[in-house]
Amino acid sequence: MKKWMQQIPRFLENLCVSFTLAVLLYSLWGAQKETMRRGWLYEIFFICVLATLLQGVFFYENRWTKRVSYLWRMVFYGVAMLVVVSLCAIGFQWFPRADLQNWLVFWGVFLTGFVLIALVFEISFRFRRKVYQEALDRYKKEQNK
Repeated sequence: MKKWMQQIPRFLENLCVSFTLAVLLYSLWGAQKETMRRGWLYEIFFICVLATLLQGVFFYENRWTKRVSYLWRMVFYGVAMLVVVSLCAIGFQWFPRADLQNWLVFWGVFLTGFVLIALVFEISFRFRRKVYQEALDRYKKEQNK
């Protein structure tokens, strides 16, 4: 229980960042409109809460994340998020349920966005890994002198 309590600040930080980015992206996408419907803000917030909770399950340190590779955690997270946003699309009636073309576009946009975000994170992690490795190598070199 104590470990979960320690994760609350991280959860809230991730929630704030994801909600802010989601609202900014959504407002850019609908830039031709003057205002955003209040219900959309609640829908976006609901999705961000679920996404952040799933992020905690798949990426915060726990017994499960130590055993499963990062790639598989990304795959499971992507599938879980696709289910979440698909259920939200149905529940919030974003478009007609029976229209296959809308679903294909929706899933295509989701998957494209997910892959782009995953690539950005992967590039960022590789860069950080390289910086940390260089610092470790310098430290080891200094210790051997």
